[in-house]
Amino acid sequence: MMTTSLETFLLLSPEITLFLAALIAYLAAAFSGLRAGWLVAVTGLGIAILVSGNQPDSGEAISSGPITIDGFSFYIRLLTYTTGLVLALIQSGDYWKSAVQDDSSQHKRRGTGEEAGTFLILLAGLSLVGLANDLVLLFISLELVSIPTYILLALKRTDAAGQEASLKYFFLSLVASALFLYSLACLYGLGGSTSLLAIGNQIQSLGSIAPPTIEGSIVVGTITASMAAVLLPVMLGTALAGVAFRMAAVPMHFYAPDVYEGTSTSNAAVLSTLPKIAGIVMLARIIALAIPPLGSGQTVGPVAEILLLQTWHLIAIVAAVTMTVGNCMALLQNNLRRLLACSSIAHAGYLLVGLAAVTAAATSEQGPLGGESITANALTLDGLASTLFYLATYVLATVGLFGGLIYLGHRWPEWSTSSNKRPRLEEIETVDDLNGLSTTNPVAAFCLATFLLSLAGIPPLPGFWGKLSLVTSSLSIGSGDAAFGDRRAWFIGLSIVLVLNAAIAAAYYLRLITAMYFKSTDKGVQADGGLSSGLAMVVCLIVLLSISIRPRGLFTSALRAGNTLSGNIATETMPPQTTQISVGDAMIASEIQKGNR
Repeated sequence: MMTTSLETFLLLSPEITLFLAALIAYLAAAFSGLRAGWLVAVTGLGIAILVSGNQPDSGEAISSGPITIDGFSFYIRLLTYTTGLVLALIQSGDYWKSAVQDDSSQHKRRGTGEEAGTFLILLAGLSLVGLANDLVLLFISLELVSIPTYILLALKRTDAAGQEASLKYFFLSLVASALFLYSLACLYGLGGSTSLLAIGNQIQSLGSIAPPTIEGSIVVGTITASMAAVLLPVMLGTALAGVAFRMAAVPMHFYAPDVYEGTSTSNAAVLSTLPKIAGIVMLARIIALAIPPLGSGQTVGPVAEILLLQTWHLIAIVAAVTMTVGNCMALLQNNLRRLLACSSIAHAGYLLVGLAAVTAAATSEQGPLGGESITANALTLDGLASTLFYLATYVLATVGLFGGLIYLGHRWPEWSTSSNKRPRLEEIETVDDLNGLSTTNPVAAFCLATFLLSLAGIPPLPGFWGKLSLVTSSLSIGSGDAAFGDRRAWFIGLSIVLVLNAAIAAAYYLRLITAMYFKSTDKGVQADGGLSSGLAMVVCLIVLLSISIRPRGLFTSALRAGNTLSGNIATETMPPQTTQISVGDAMIASEIQKGNR
């Protein structure tokens, strides 16, 4: 049984910092009337980033209780915190007064402590998803992502459309959580333990040799290969359904356009980015259960081969359908938030391509019935690295794009000489509202155009390098028997579908750029969304251009994170509680290795 010690809490110091900042935001808003909750959120996130930066990001994996700190968890943690920092800026509310105000909105709306505290808990839960090596903590962390999302959707926009969006997301998320919980129950039945280490060892050994006994794990019984063959498809299907909802992938994509349109622009930015990070981590954890540690020479039994074979087939199909459906839907949209929702669906398909590639690369040449087991020495994890790289570039461009839309705020009103009433505020909602933006606000137009070109995959922007890495990882898959044809043919076809969909996506992204640069407008925009959202837009632009010039640094970090994921699950052969090492010991061992080199 896993034990939680003081060392566990020290490793969780960034997440604890976020929970304390959330508590301060809640209490200060309730008892002292503090309305600058987002300032507390930004401060807490800054401290959390500094604390997490002092922890090792590579080398020996540090396991303590139900968590593991390694290259993969460090990458997810920093991606979560940096994304959350920018999202906190664009969610902070209106700081500049509009040219006109509704009669019911005479005062500027500031971000509330309740919203900021809830957002911090969401980020802490997402970070814990990347750290978890236990089924119980994994599910609790996912709920710490889902439940605050419901609250944010209900708090940020209280009109009828906002409440409808929050209710739709709430009920559908309950179904997705129930399905994923059922998949975790199947994993518990397969491994006889809640530890991902024990489950991975059990899956890898089933069907070849007697499963190893791991002291400290609660084994509920012995499972045979035939029983595993029945549980695997059920587990995989329910898990993928839960992941598809969070990523807005087919067949759980249908809620996205309605929810994005009904909620606020800042909440749409959250839904476009943070749940996708959680979905990638969830699916990568399941894939890693069947992959042995790199360099160990460990053989894998036929049950793990079957899991890998079924997984990459299913992910490849879902990826191709998702990117095609999302892009085709986006071509028909005129509402900006609905268009970006469909774009988010398409990008979920792109992200799944890398996961399909890494899963297929882990299968043997002959397949599960050929009698040839794979070894860890033959593995390549370029597919996972490509997904992690593309995830970071997608999040960066998407957050910057939404930040720019929030900064633009509202359209200039049309005053009537026959009425003394102030016209109502009108948000930027349609593509036509961006007409002529390059003449009225050239800086914002340039930023938005750059983000759109990156999402379209135009070189030399990061989106191009991300798509190129996904195609490269797909084309690197060798030949081998698959359920429906040659494995290499599958991934050549998947690469062609990705390239064609990138061309389709360019059509509606360029439509937005055409509206900003080649059309004129009589109204224009007020640019009243706030200084903080404008700052977030500019920061994202600077980082985006920096990665365009030197993408190698981000890809190296993504490659290190992908290569350590399988070691996170199965590098230890001893019980988890007997192989824990302290942070100090890990840093000393790292320095010794550097000295030896």
